Amino acid sequence: MILYTSMPHELVFPTEAAEYNKQMMVTHNGIPLLVEMEGGKECTVIRVMSSDPTHFMDEKYTPGTKITLA
Repeated sequence: MILYTSMPHELVFPTEAAEYNKQMMVTHNGIPLLVEMEGGKECTVIRVMSSDPTHFMDEKYTPGTKITLA
């Protein structure tokens, strides 16, 4: 089936609520991050929630990076 629409993919096919249950806000080394928990203390950075531009330039916190919470 082909669907012709100008609406974004996320509005036509919304993400399941269970995917959002894995996400949480954490502060790691003073930087607020939105992460997806993977089990235990391991998580993946989804988004940097800081308003400080230097936090976005830090390669340790780019989206997709795996970090361990203390």
